[in-house]
Amino acid sequence: MVIAFSPQSALGQLLLLRSIAIVLQLVLVIISILLLDKHLPHKPVFTIIALESVFQLLSIFVYRRSREISERAMTLQLVADVLFLSILLSFLGGASNAFVSLLLLPCIIAAVTVSIGYVLFVSACALSAYGYLYIAVTMPMHHHGMHMGEHLLGMFVNFVFMVVVTVGVVALLVKRIREREALLAKTREKQLQQEQLLALGSAAAQVTHQLATPIAHLSLLLEELQEDYPTHPAVQEMVDPISQCRTQLDGFRDQTELLKLKGQTKLQSTNYVLAQLEELMALQYPNQAIQIEEKSEPSTIQGDPMLIPSLLNLVVNAAKANERSGMTKIELNTFVKNDYWFLTIQDQGRGIAEHKLDEIGKSIVESDSGFGMALLLTHATLERIEGELKLENLPQGGVLSTVKLPIVGAR
Repeated sequence: MVIAFSPQSALGQLLLLRSIAIVLQLVLVIISILLLDKHLPHKPVFTIIALESVFQLLSIFVYRRSREISERAMTLQLVADVLFLSILLSFLGGASNAFVSLLLLPCIIAAVTVSIGYVLFVSACALSAYGYLYIAVTMPMHHHGMHMGEHLLGMFVNFVFMVVVTVGVVALLVKRIREREALLAKTREKQLQQEQLLALGSAAAQVTHQLATPIAHLSLLLEELQEDYPTHPAVQEMVDPISQCRTQLDGFRDQTELLKLKGQTKLQSTNYVLAQLEELMALQYPNQAIQIEEKSEPSTIQGDPMLIPSLLNLVVNAAKANERSGMTKIELNTFVKNDYWFLTIQDQGRGIAEHKLDEIGKSIVESDSGFGMALLLTHATLERIEGELKLENLPQGGVLSTVKLPIVGAR
């Protein structure tokens, strides 16, 4: 029989502990019958242990293909342990038995493996079982012994106290551990993303460096062609593309130099940012109509070498979406709210697939136009300067990109 769950899983550890408990129960009962009390009700005791063993085998068979089980199933397993132990103790002295404190063990396991609602349910079952053993089994046996009754009552009160304190402390510690694990996972994910962006930046820098020589060579050839064929249409059409390539390379070098100057970034005005976006879009997408509406006074935001290129990525994406839909209008709106400057970019495209909307910009997501690398870089840049990016589809079509940046000196 192939078993899918591992001994390190919660299910595997529970079944392993139960197997050990069944063996120990059997050994202790046999020792008690042979050496201590030969009048123990061995038939019902062995019957209960046999039923518990059958339940254990059925549990292994039912969950053999499961790596983990639901919280409800785990709770039922723990309640079954409480039930078997209670029935067994009811034939072995009830609450006066030294092993009655084992009813605390399912409560602790529940605090580690299931949510608080199920923990309370298992704890209530354990307390009810102890109360039954104390009232229905133990008290009739010791009603003539006042001191023994007080001792058993103290044990019962102590058990209630131990359940409340132990389960509460364990549940609190487990909650903190899970929060810490979630924080570590988030930090690890962000670190992997930064490493991915660093690798991407290194690759981009290498490609740019390798393109610099061919572009310089093409520029020299163009100058010679302009001297020999100054009026040729093909020569004139080559001027703008090569000039744009040189401009992009120079801009990349400038940005690289600014990135080297850590802590020396200067503040930027929102008017300057909008003017740069309008100018760059006019050069790259002259057919797109950019409409800018400012609903607030100009503000000052944190300067960053990659801020304008990151915002430009959003506007370029809007332009590409418009081109695929045959549209030409892009709306840029700005406003200030709660010491933050907001920039919204609205296109007239077809929108983003709903199943990709939450992931795009935060990880590499394959799409018809690429892998979302531009949005990934934009999102990383905005996070670095304590900004946010939100993407949403509009009911009438298109995507609304909302950038949120803190205003310097407002707080």
